[in-house]
Amino acid sequence: MEIKPEDLIQRLKQHKELPGSPRIILAIGNENYYRSEITKYIPDYVFDGIASEDREINYFEKDTNLSELEAVINTYPFFSGLSLVILRDEKLWKIDKYKVSEAKKKQLDELAKILSDVPDYCTILILAQSMDKRMKLFKSLKEHALITNCESIKVRDIAPWLNAKAEELGGRFDYDAIPAIMDYLAATDEAPLALLTQEITKLAVYAGERKKWSKHDVETIFSALPEAAYYALNNFIADKKLVEALTLLADEKKKGKHILLLCGGVQAQLRKMLRIKELAKQGYDQKNIAAELKLHPFVVKMTMQQCRKFSDEALLNALMAIGDLNKGLRKGGRDFELLEEILVKLLT
Repeated sequence: MEIKPEDLIQRLKQHKELPGSPRIILAIGNENYYRSEITKYIPDYVFDGIASEDREINYFEKDTNLSELEAVINTYPFFSGLSLVILRDEKLWKIDKYKVSEAKKKQLDELAKILSDVPDYCTILILAQSMDKRMKLFKSLKEHALITNCESIKVRDIAPWLNAKAEELGGRFDYDAIPAIMDYLAATDEAPLALLTQEITKLAVYAGERKKWSKHDVETIFSALPEAAYYALNNFIADKKLVEALTLLADEKKKGKHILLLCGGVQAQLRKMLRIKELAKQGYDQKNIAAELKLHPFVVKMTMQQCRKFSDEALLNALMAIGDLNKGLRKGGRDFELLEEILVKLLT
């Protein structure tokens, strides 16, 4: 049986019964935020009302001995009558995709056998970044375990997650607030869920009794993030605010920020503007551009308005000049001063 990680975390937090009352939970995927949240809440769920000193929790993280694991699972807990085993030893189920040794097959078969018969008093949480679904182990777990896929979320798909997180904290985002968050994250492909949770929690405290959160609220709270500088610089460029852009560059230089990070953010912005202008010339409307580039429609609408201030030639020349700047850095070339010159030429 499968369950979404958000649903599993909520059920654990609220002490609601899990589907199928499983003895094993398999949290599999590359998003550490989900695995951390599940690990944080599962002890209170399993040992509901039992003092921490009476809880029997065993961790297997490295060089797991299967005989020891089997003994722990099948030993009745003296104090509470319940036990929790947290298994996160990736080497146990990691296999060579081209060839699996006989010793490894034997180990995997033994592990599958141990996990196929878990006593009622024991709960096992398996935390795996990946697991070959062709293995006998995974097929066995699919029969006996509650499986949650802890995969990371692409920035372009983050809106439903953001809305759910706001609702969880008793608020909701205004129509232009989520595009602002997505702009902050434009330089990355996968959304940093742990960081976003932290900042949205701050936002809820900042907003207080106000339940509707605006773009201004987002900018106020997110301004301290490292990504905020790139977001602000791109906004100044798109709005042709030369003085503000140069001031921000000077501040980032004082802070010791590496020029390549800023260049990368500016290049991403220029490419986005050029691509939107190109699609618009081909007859694409706002909705189709958003679908083609996998961007939020509001972001496309705003960028289309900003694009009118620039010629294709100016954007392309700036993009090529920043590329040359990056190449020159490897040979000890100028950095911030040259980027300033590029921006002056683009924005005047």
